[in-house]
Amino acid sequence: MDFIAIDFETANDSRASICSVGIVIVEKGVLKEEIHTYIDPQEEFMYFNTEIHGITEDMVQGAPTFEEYWPEFKTLIENKTLIAHNASFDMSAMRYALNLFHEPYASFTYGCSYVFSKKVWPSLYNHKLSTMADYLGISFKHHDALEDARAAALVTLAALENSETDSLEGLSDMHNLQLGVHKYDGYTPAGTKKRKKSVKAPTSKTGMDESHPLFSANVVFTGKLQSMTRGEASRLVVKCGGICKNNVTKDTSYLVIGDYDLTSFTEMFSSTKMRKTEELINSGHPIQIVGESDFLRMVGV
Repeated sequence: MDFIAIDFETANDSRASICSVGIVIVEKGVLKEEIHTYIDPQEEFMYFNTEIHGITEDMVQGAPTFEEYWPEFKTLIENKTLIAHNASFDMSAMRYALNLFHEPYASFTYGCSYVFSKKVWPSLYNHKLSTMADYLGISFKHHDALEDARAAALVTLAALENSETDSLEGLSDMHNLQLGVHKYDGYTPAGTKKRKKSVKAPTSKTGMDESHPLFSANVVFTGKLQSMTRGEASRLVVKCGGICKNNVTKDTSYLVIGDYDLTSFTEMFSSTKMRKTEELINSGHPIQIVGESDFLRMVGV
């Protein structure tokens, strides 16, 4: 029962603007070590973000950039299993930050304590970290990176105990989930396993790789893609077994955004689809926001 719980706070609407990192190392079911550091995102802090987590530009003066902190952080997480609450946010924040300085990803597996919570305690009215902490009697200060990481670790341990299993793999199998996998050149998101289907008459998806992250996924595009037209990108999604949609809903799996719009989102780009996606993510829906570069890796271009 070893894993590392993490949490990131960001300075603005850009997921790459990491300004605080919380890390809790769990060994044999016991919280062994806690690490926190501020990160200088070298970007402007938005009032809304500071209101949430209380971090200001003055507080990160002299702190390392994510590029400077990455070697230390990578050593901690390489080939380990990570946990985060709403892990799609934290994992994408890490990727976007790494993309800024063209650094390969680390290799690790990861799970989402939010998703585990939904499976283990399905009758709760929601599964936000604050709700789970209150339900389980965990005292913490929300939106403090270290406190959130600790709470995510404790929620995960409670889920393991409640499910009477001693591994995240066992917990995942029990609830038809799969752990996410990060490799240096790409990733497979955590989520529900694709159930084996009974043999049917051939369809347009016959012969497709059902383990591909885009298989049966609902994909929405926003912003301008630099590498191809939206129509060409849509054909690649369909080729992988995915479904292209015009609007973001709670059933959306991925929102794909052009890299230029993604990096300039804070100051220049704010689409209705992006705002809707952020609202749904904050409400607990595990939608992945994927940059153009990540999308190209996913479709093998």
